[in-house]
Amino acid sequence: MKLLWYLGDWWSWSFFFLALLVMPVMAEGTWSALPVIASVALVSSLEPNFQKYQLVGLGSRIWNEHRRILVALLALAAAAGALTVQLWWALPVYAVAAVWAMYRSATPKRSGYTTVGVQPSSGFGWFPHNLAGQTIYRPQAKAWCGACLAQMIGLVLYQYEDAASVLEFLGIFIWVLTVVLLGAVLGSLRKSLREYTVMGGSRRDWALHTAVLGLIPVLAAISISAALTNDSELVTAIALLSATCAPVLVTLEFLGTKNWYLFILYAVLIAGIVVIYVQTPISAIATFFLAVAFYAVWALTLPSYIRRANVHGGGMSGWMGVS
Repeated sequence: MKLLWYLGDWWSWSFFFLALLVMPVMAEGTWSALPVIASVALVSSLEPNFQKYQLVGLGSRIWNEHRRILVALLALAAAAGALTVQLWWALPVYAVAAVWAMYRSATPKRSGYTTVGVQPSSGFGWFPHNLAGQTIYRPQAKAWCGACLAQMIGLVLYQYEDAASVLEFLGIFIWVLTVVLLGAVLGSLRKSLREYTVMGGSRRDWALHTAVLGLIPVLAAISISAALTNDSELVTAIALLSATCAPVLVTLEFLGTKNWYLFILYAVLIAGIVVIYVQTPISAIATFFLAVAFYAVWALTLPSYIRRANVHGGGMSGWMGVS
């Protein structure tokens, strides 16, 4: 188990644990079987990354043992979510899926040279084969997707707020895993800046790229909320909240003695936005432009903030034991 802890992609697996805990809440109405089907597919298909096992000289036997442990953990998460809403019929389904996934002997995907005329993977993925693509876009895209998942879970819980027992039973799990997600996002941001600057990139360019990538949670929140509800006020409220996601995370991670005054500026702006939104009845359009204005101010001042940040310090991620 200790070896699995060091070789596992826990920052991404925690996303799936959260999803499996929350999915049964959505199992209502005509399409009640879809979340359960999605959970079964996830339990049956998720596997550790075999490249890490190859790097330390481990074979498929150890990889299969770790895969079975991961299947058991995911199945327990799915069962806990099902028990929360008394979805009894899903429990034997999860049990059968887990037994089958643990019984079968999977074959890991090996990387390297091959004799069948297929070129080995370059390892660059879908991102550009340049410094910014590999040290900024690749890690940060994963990090901001984690932030998107946290927002999706919050929206689902809001939509199904009648199932109050979910929060009572799963609250502790959701909070713990959310902290894990937060630490992973913060650690990815610091690692991205450190690698980009060590390889010769400028902090200003990193800040500009990060400001663009920070729109991922905003766009995802708007798209998902607009698809789930026709309430324009709710959509703009979610957009306003999501517009603070990237500014808050980046600001907290790189806060130091040389840029604290910008942190105070951001805090005052957020406090002002909260006061305006709560005390003054404003239209959906005004709320949207308020979110745009705040994000624009943060994006314009981010290069100055990052230029004064301590790249090699611990930051929030270091305090949480991530980096």
